[in-house]
Amino acid sequence: MRIAIANAAEVDQFWPAFAQRLQIACDETGGDISSGDLWQMCRSGNAFLVLVLDDAGFKAALIMQFQKWTAKQVMRCLAIVGDDMAEWLPMARDFIAQMARDGGATSFIAEGREGWTRIFPAARRLRTTYEVEITP
Repeated sequence: MRIAIANAAEVDQFWPAFAQRLQIACDETGGDISSGDLWQMCRSGNAFLVLVLDDAGFKAALIMQFQKWTAKQVMRCLAIVGDDMAEWLPMARDFIAQMARDGGATSFIAEGREGWTRIFPAARRLRTTYEVEITP
């Protein structure tokens, strides 16, 4: 198994392997981003497409972005989609941590459903997003 950052020219080659599943994940979280938004970000170099591949091909995709927060540089995970997470997650966490350090990030940020705490048990909750519907 190997993990690599796809260059912008490779994004189109790999995107069809997970685009539909990525959109389903975006829809389930009810967030403000779509698979198309993430595709544009990766193609333009505004986010990184990190791929997990094995001999059979695609295993997982992680969409990562460096962001400047008020007092620090962070590595933010915009999306993860893949199969058999237990198999590749430890290696991916090490890869992303090194990538973050290399880019000057001092922390890793992810938002989403409660499941993140199972993936990153040492994570500290920073904020929660609330939605209030406006009635006519």
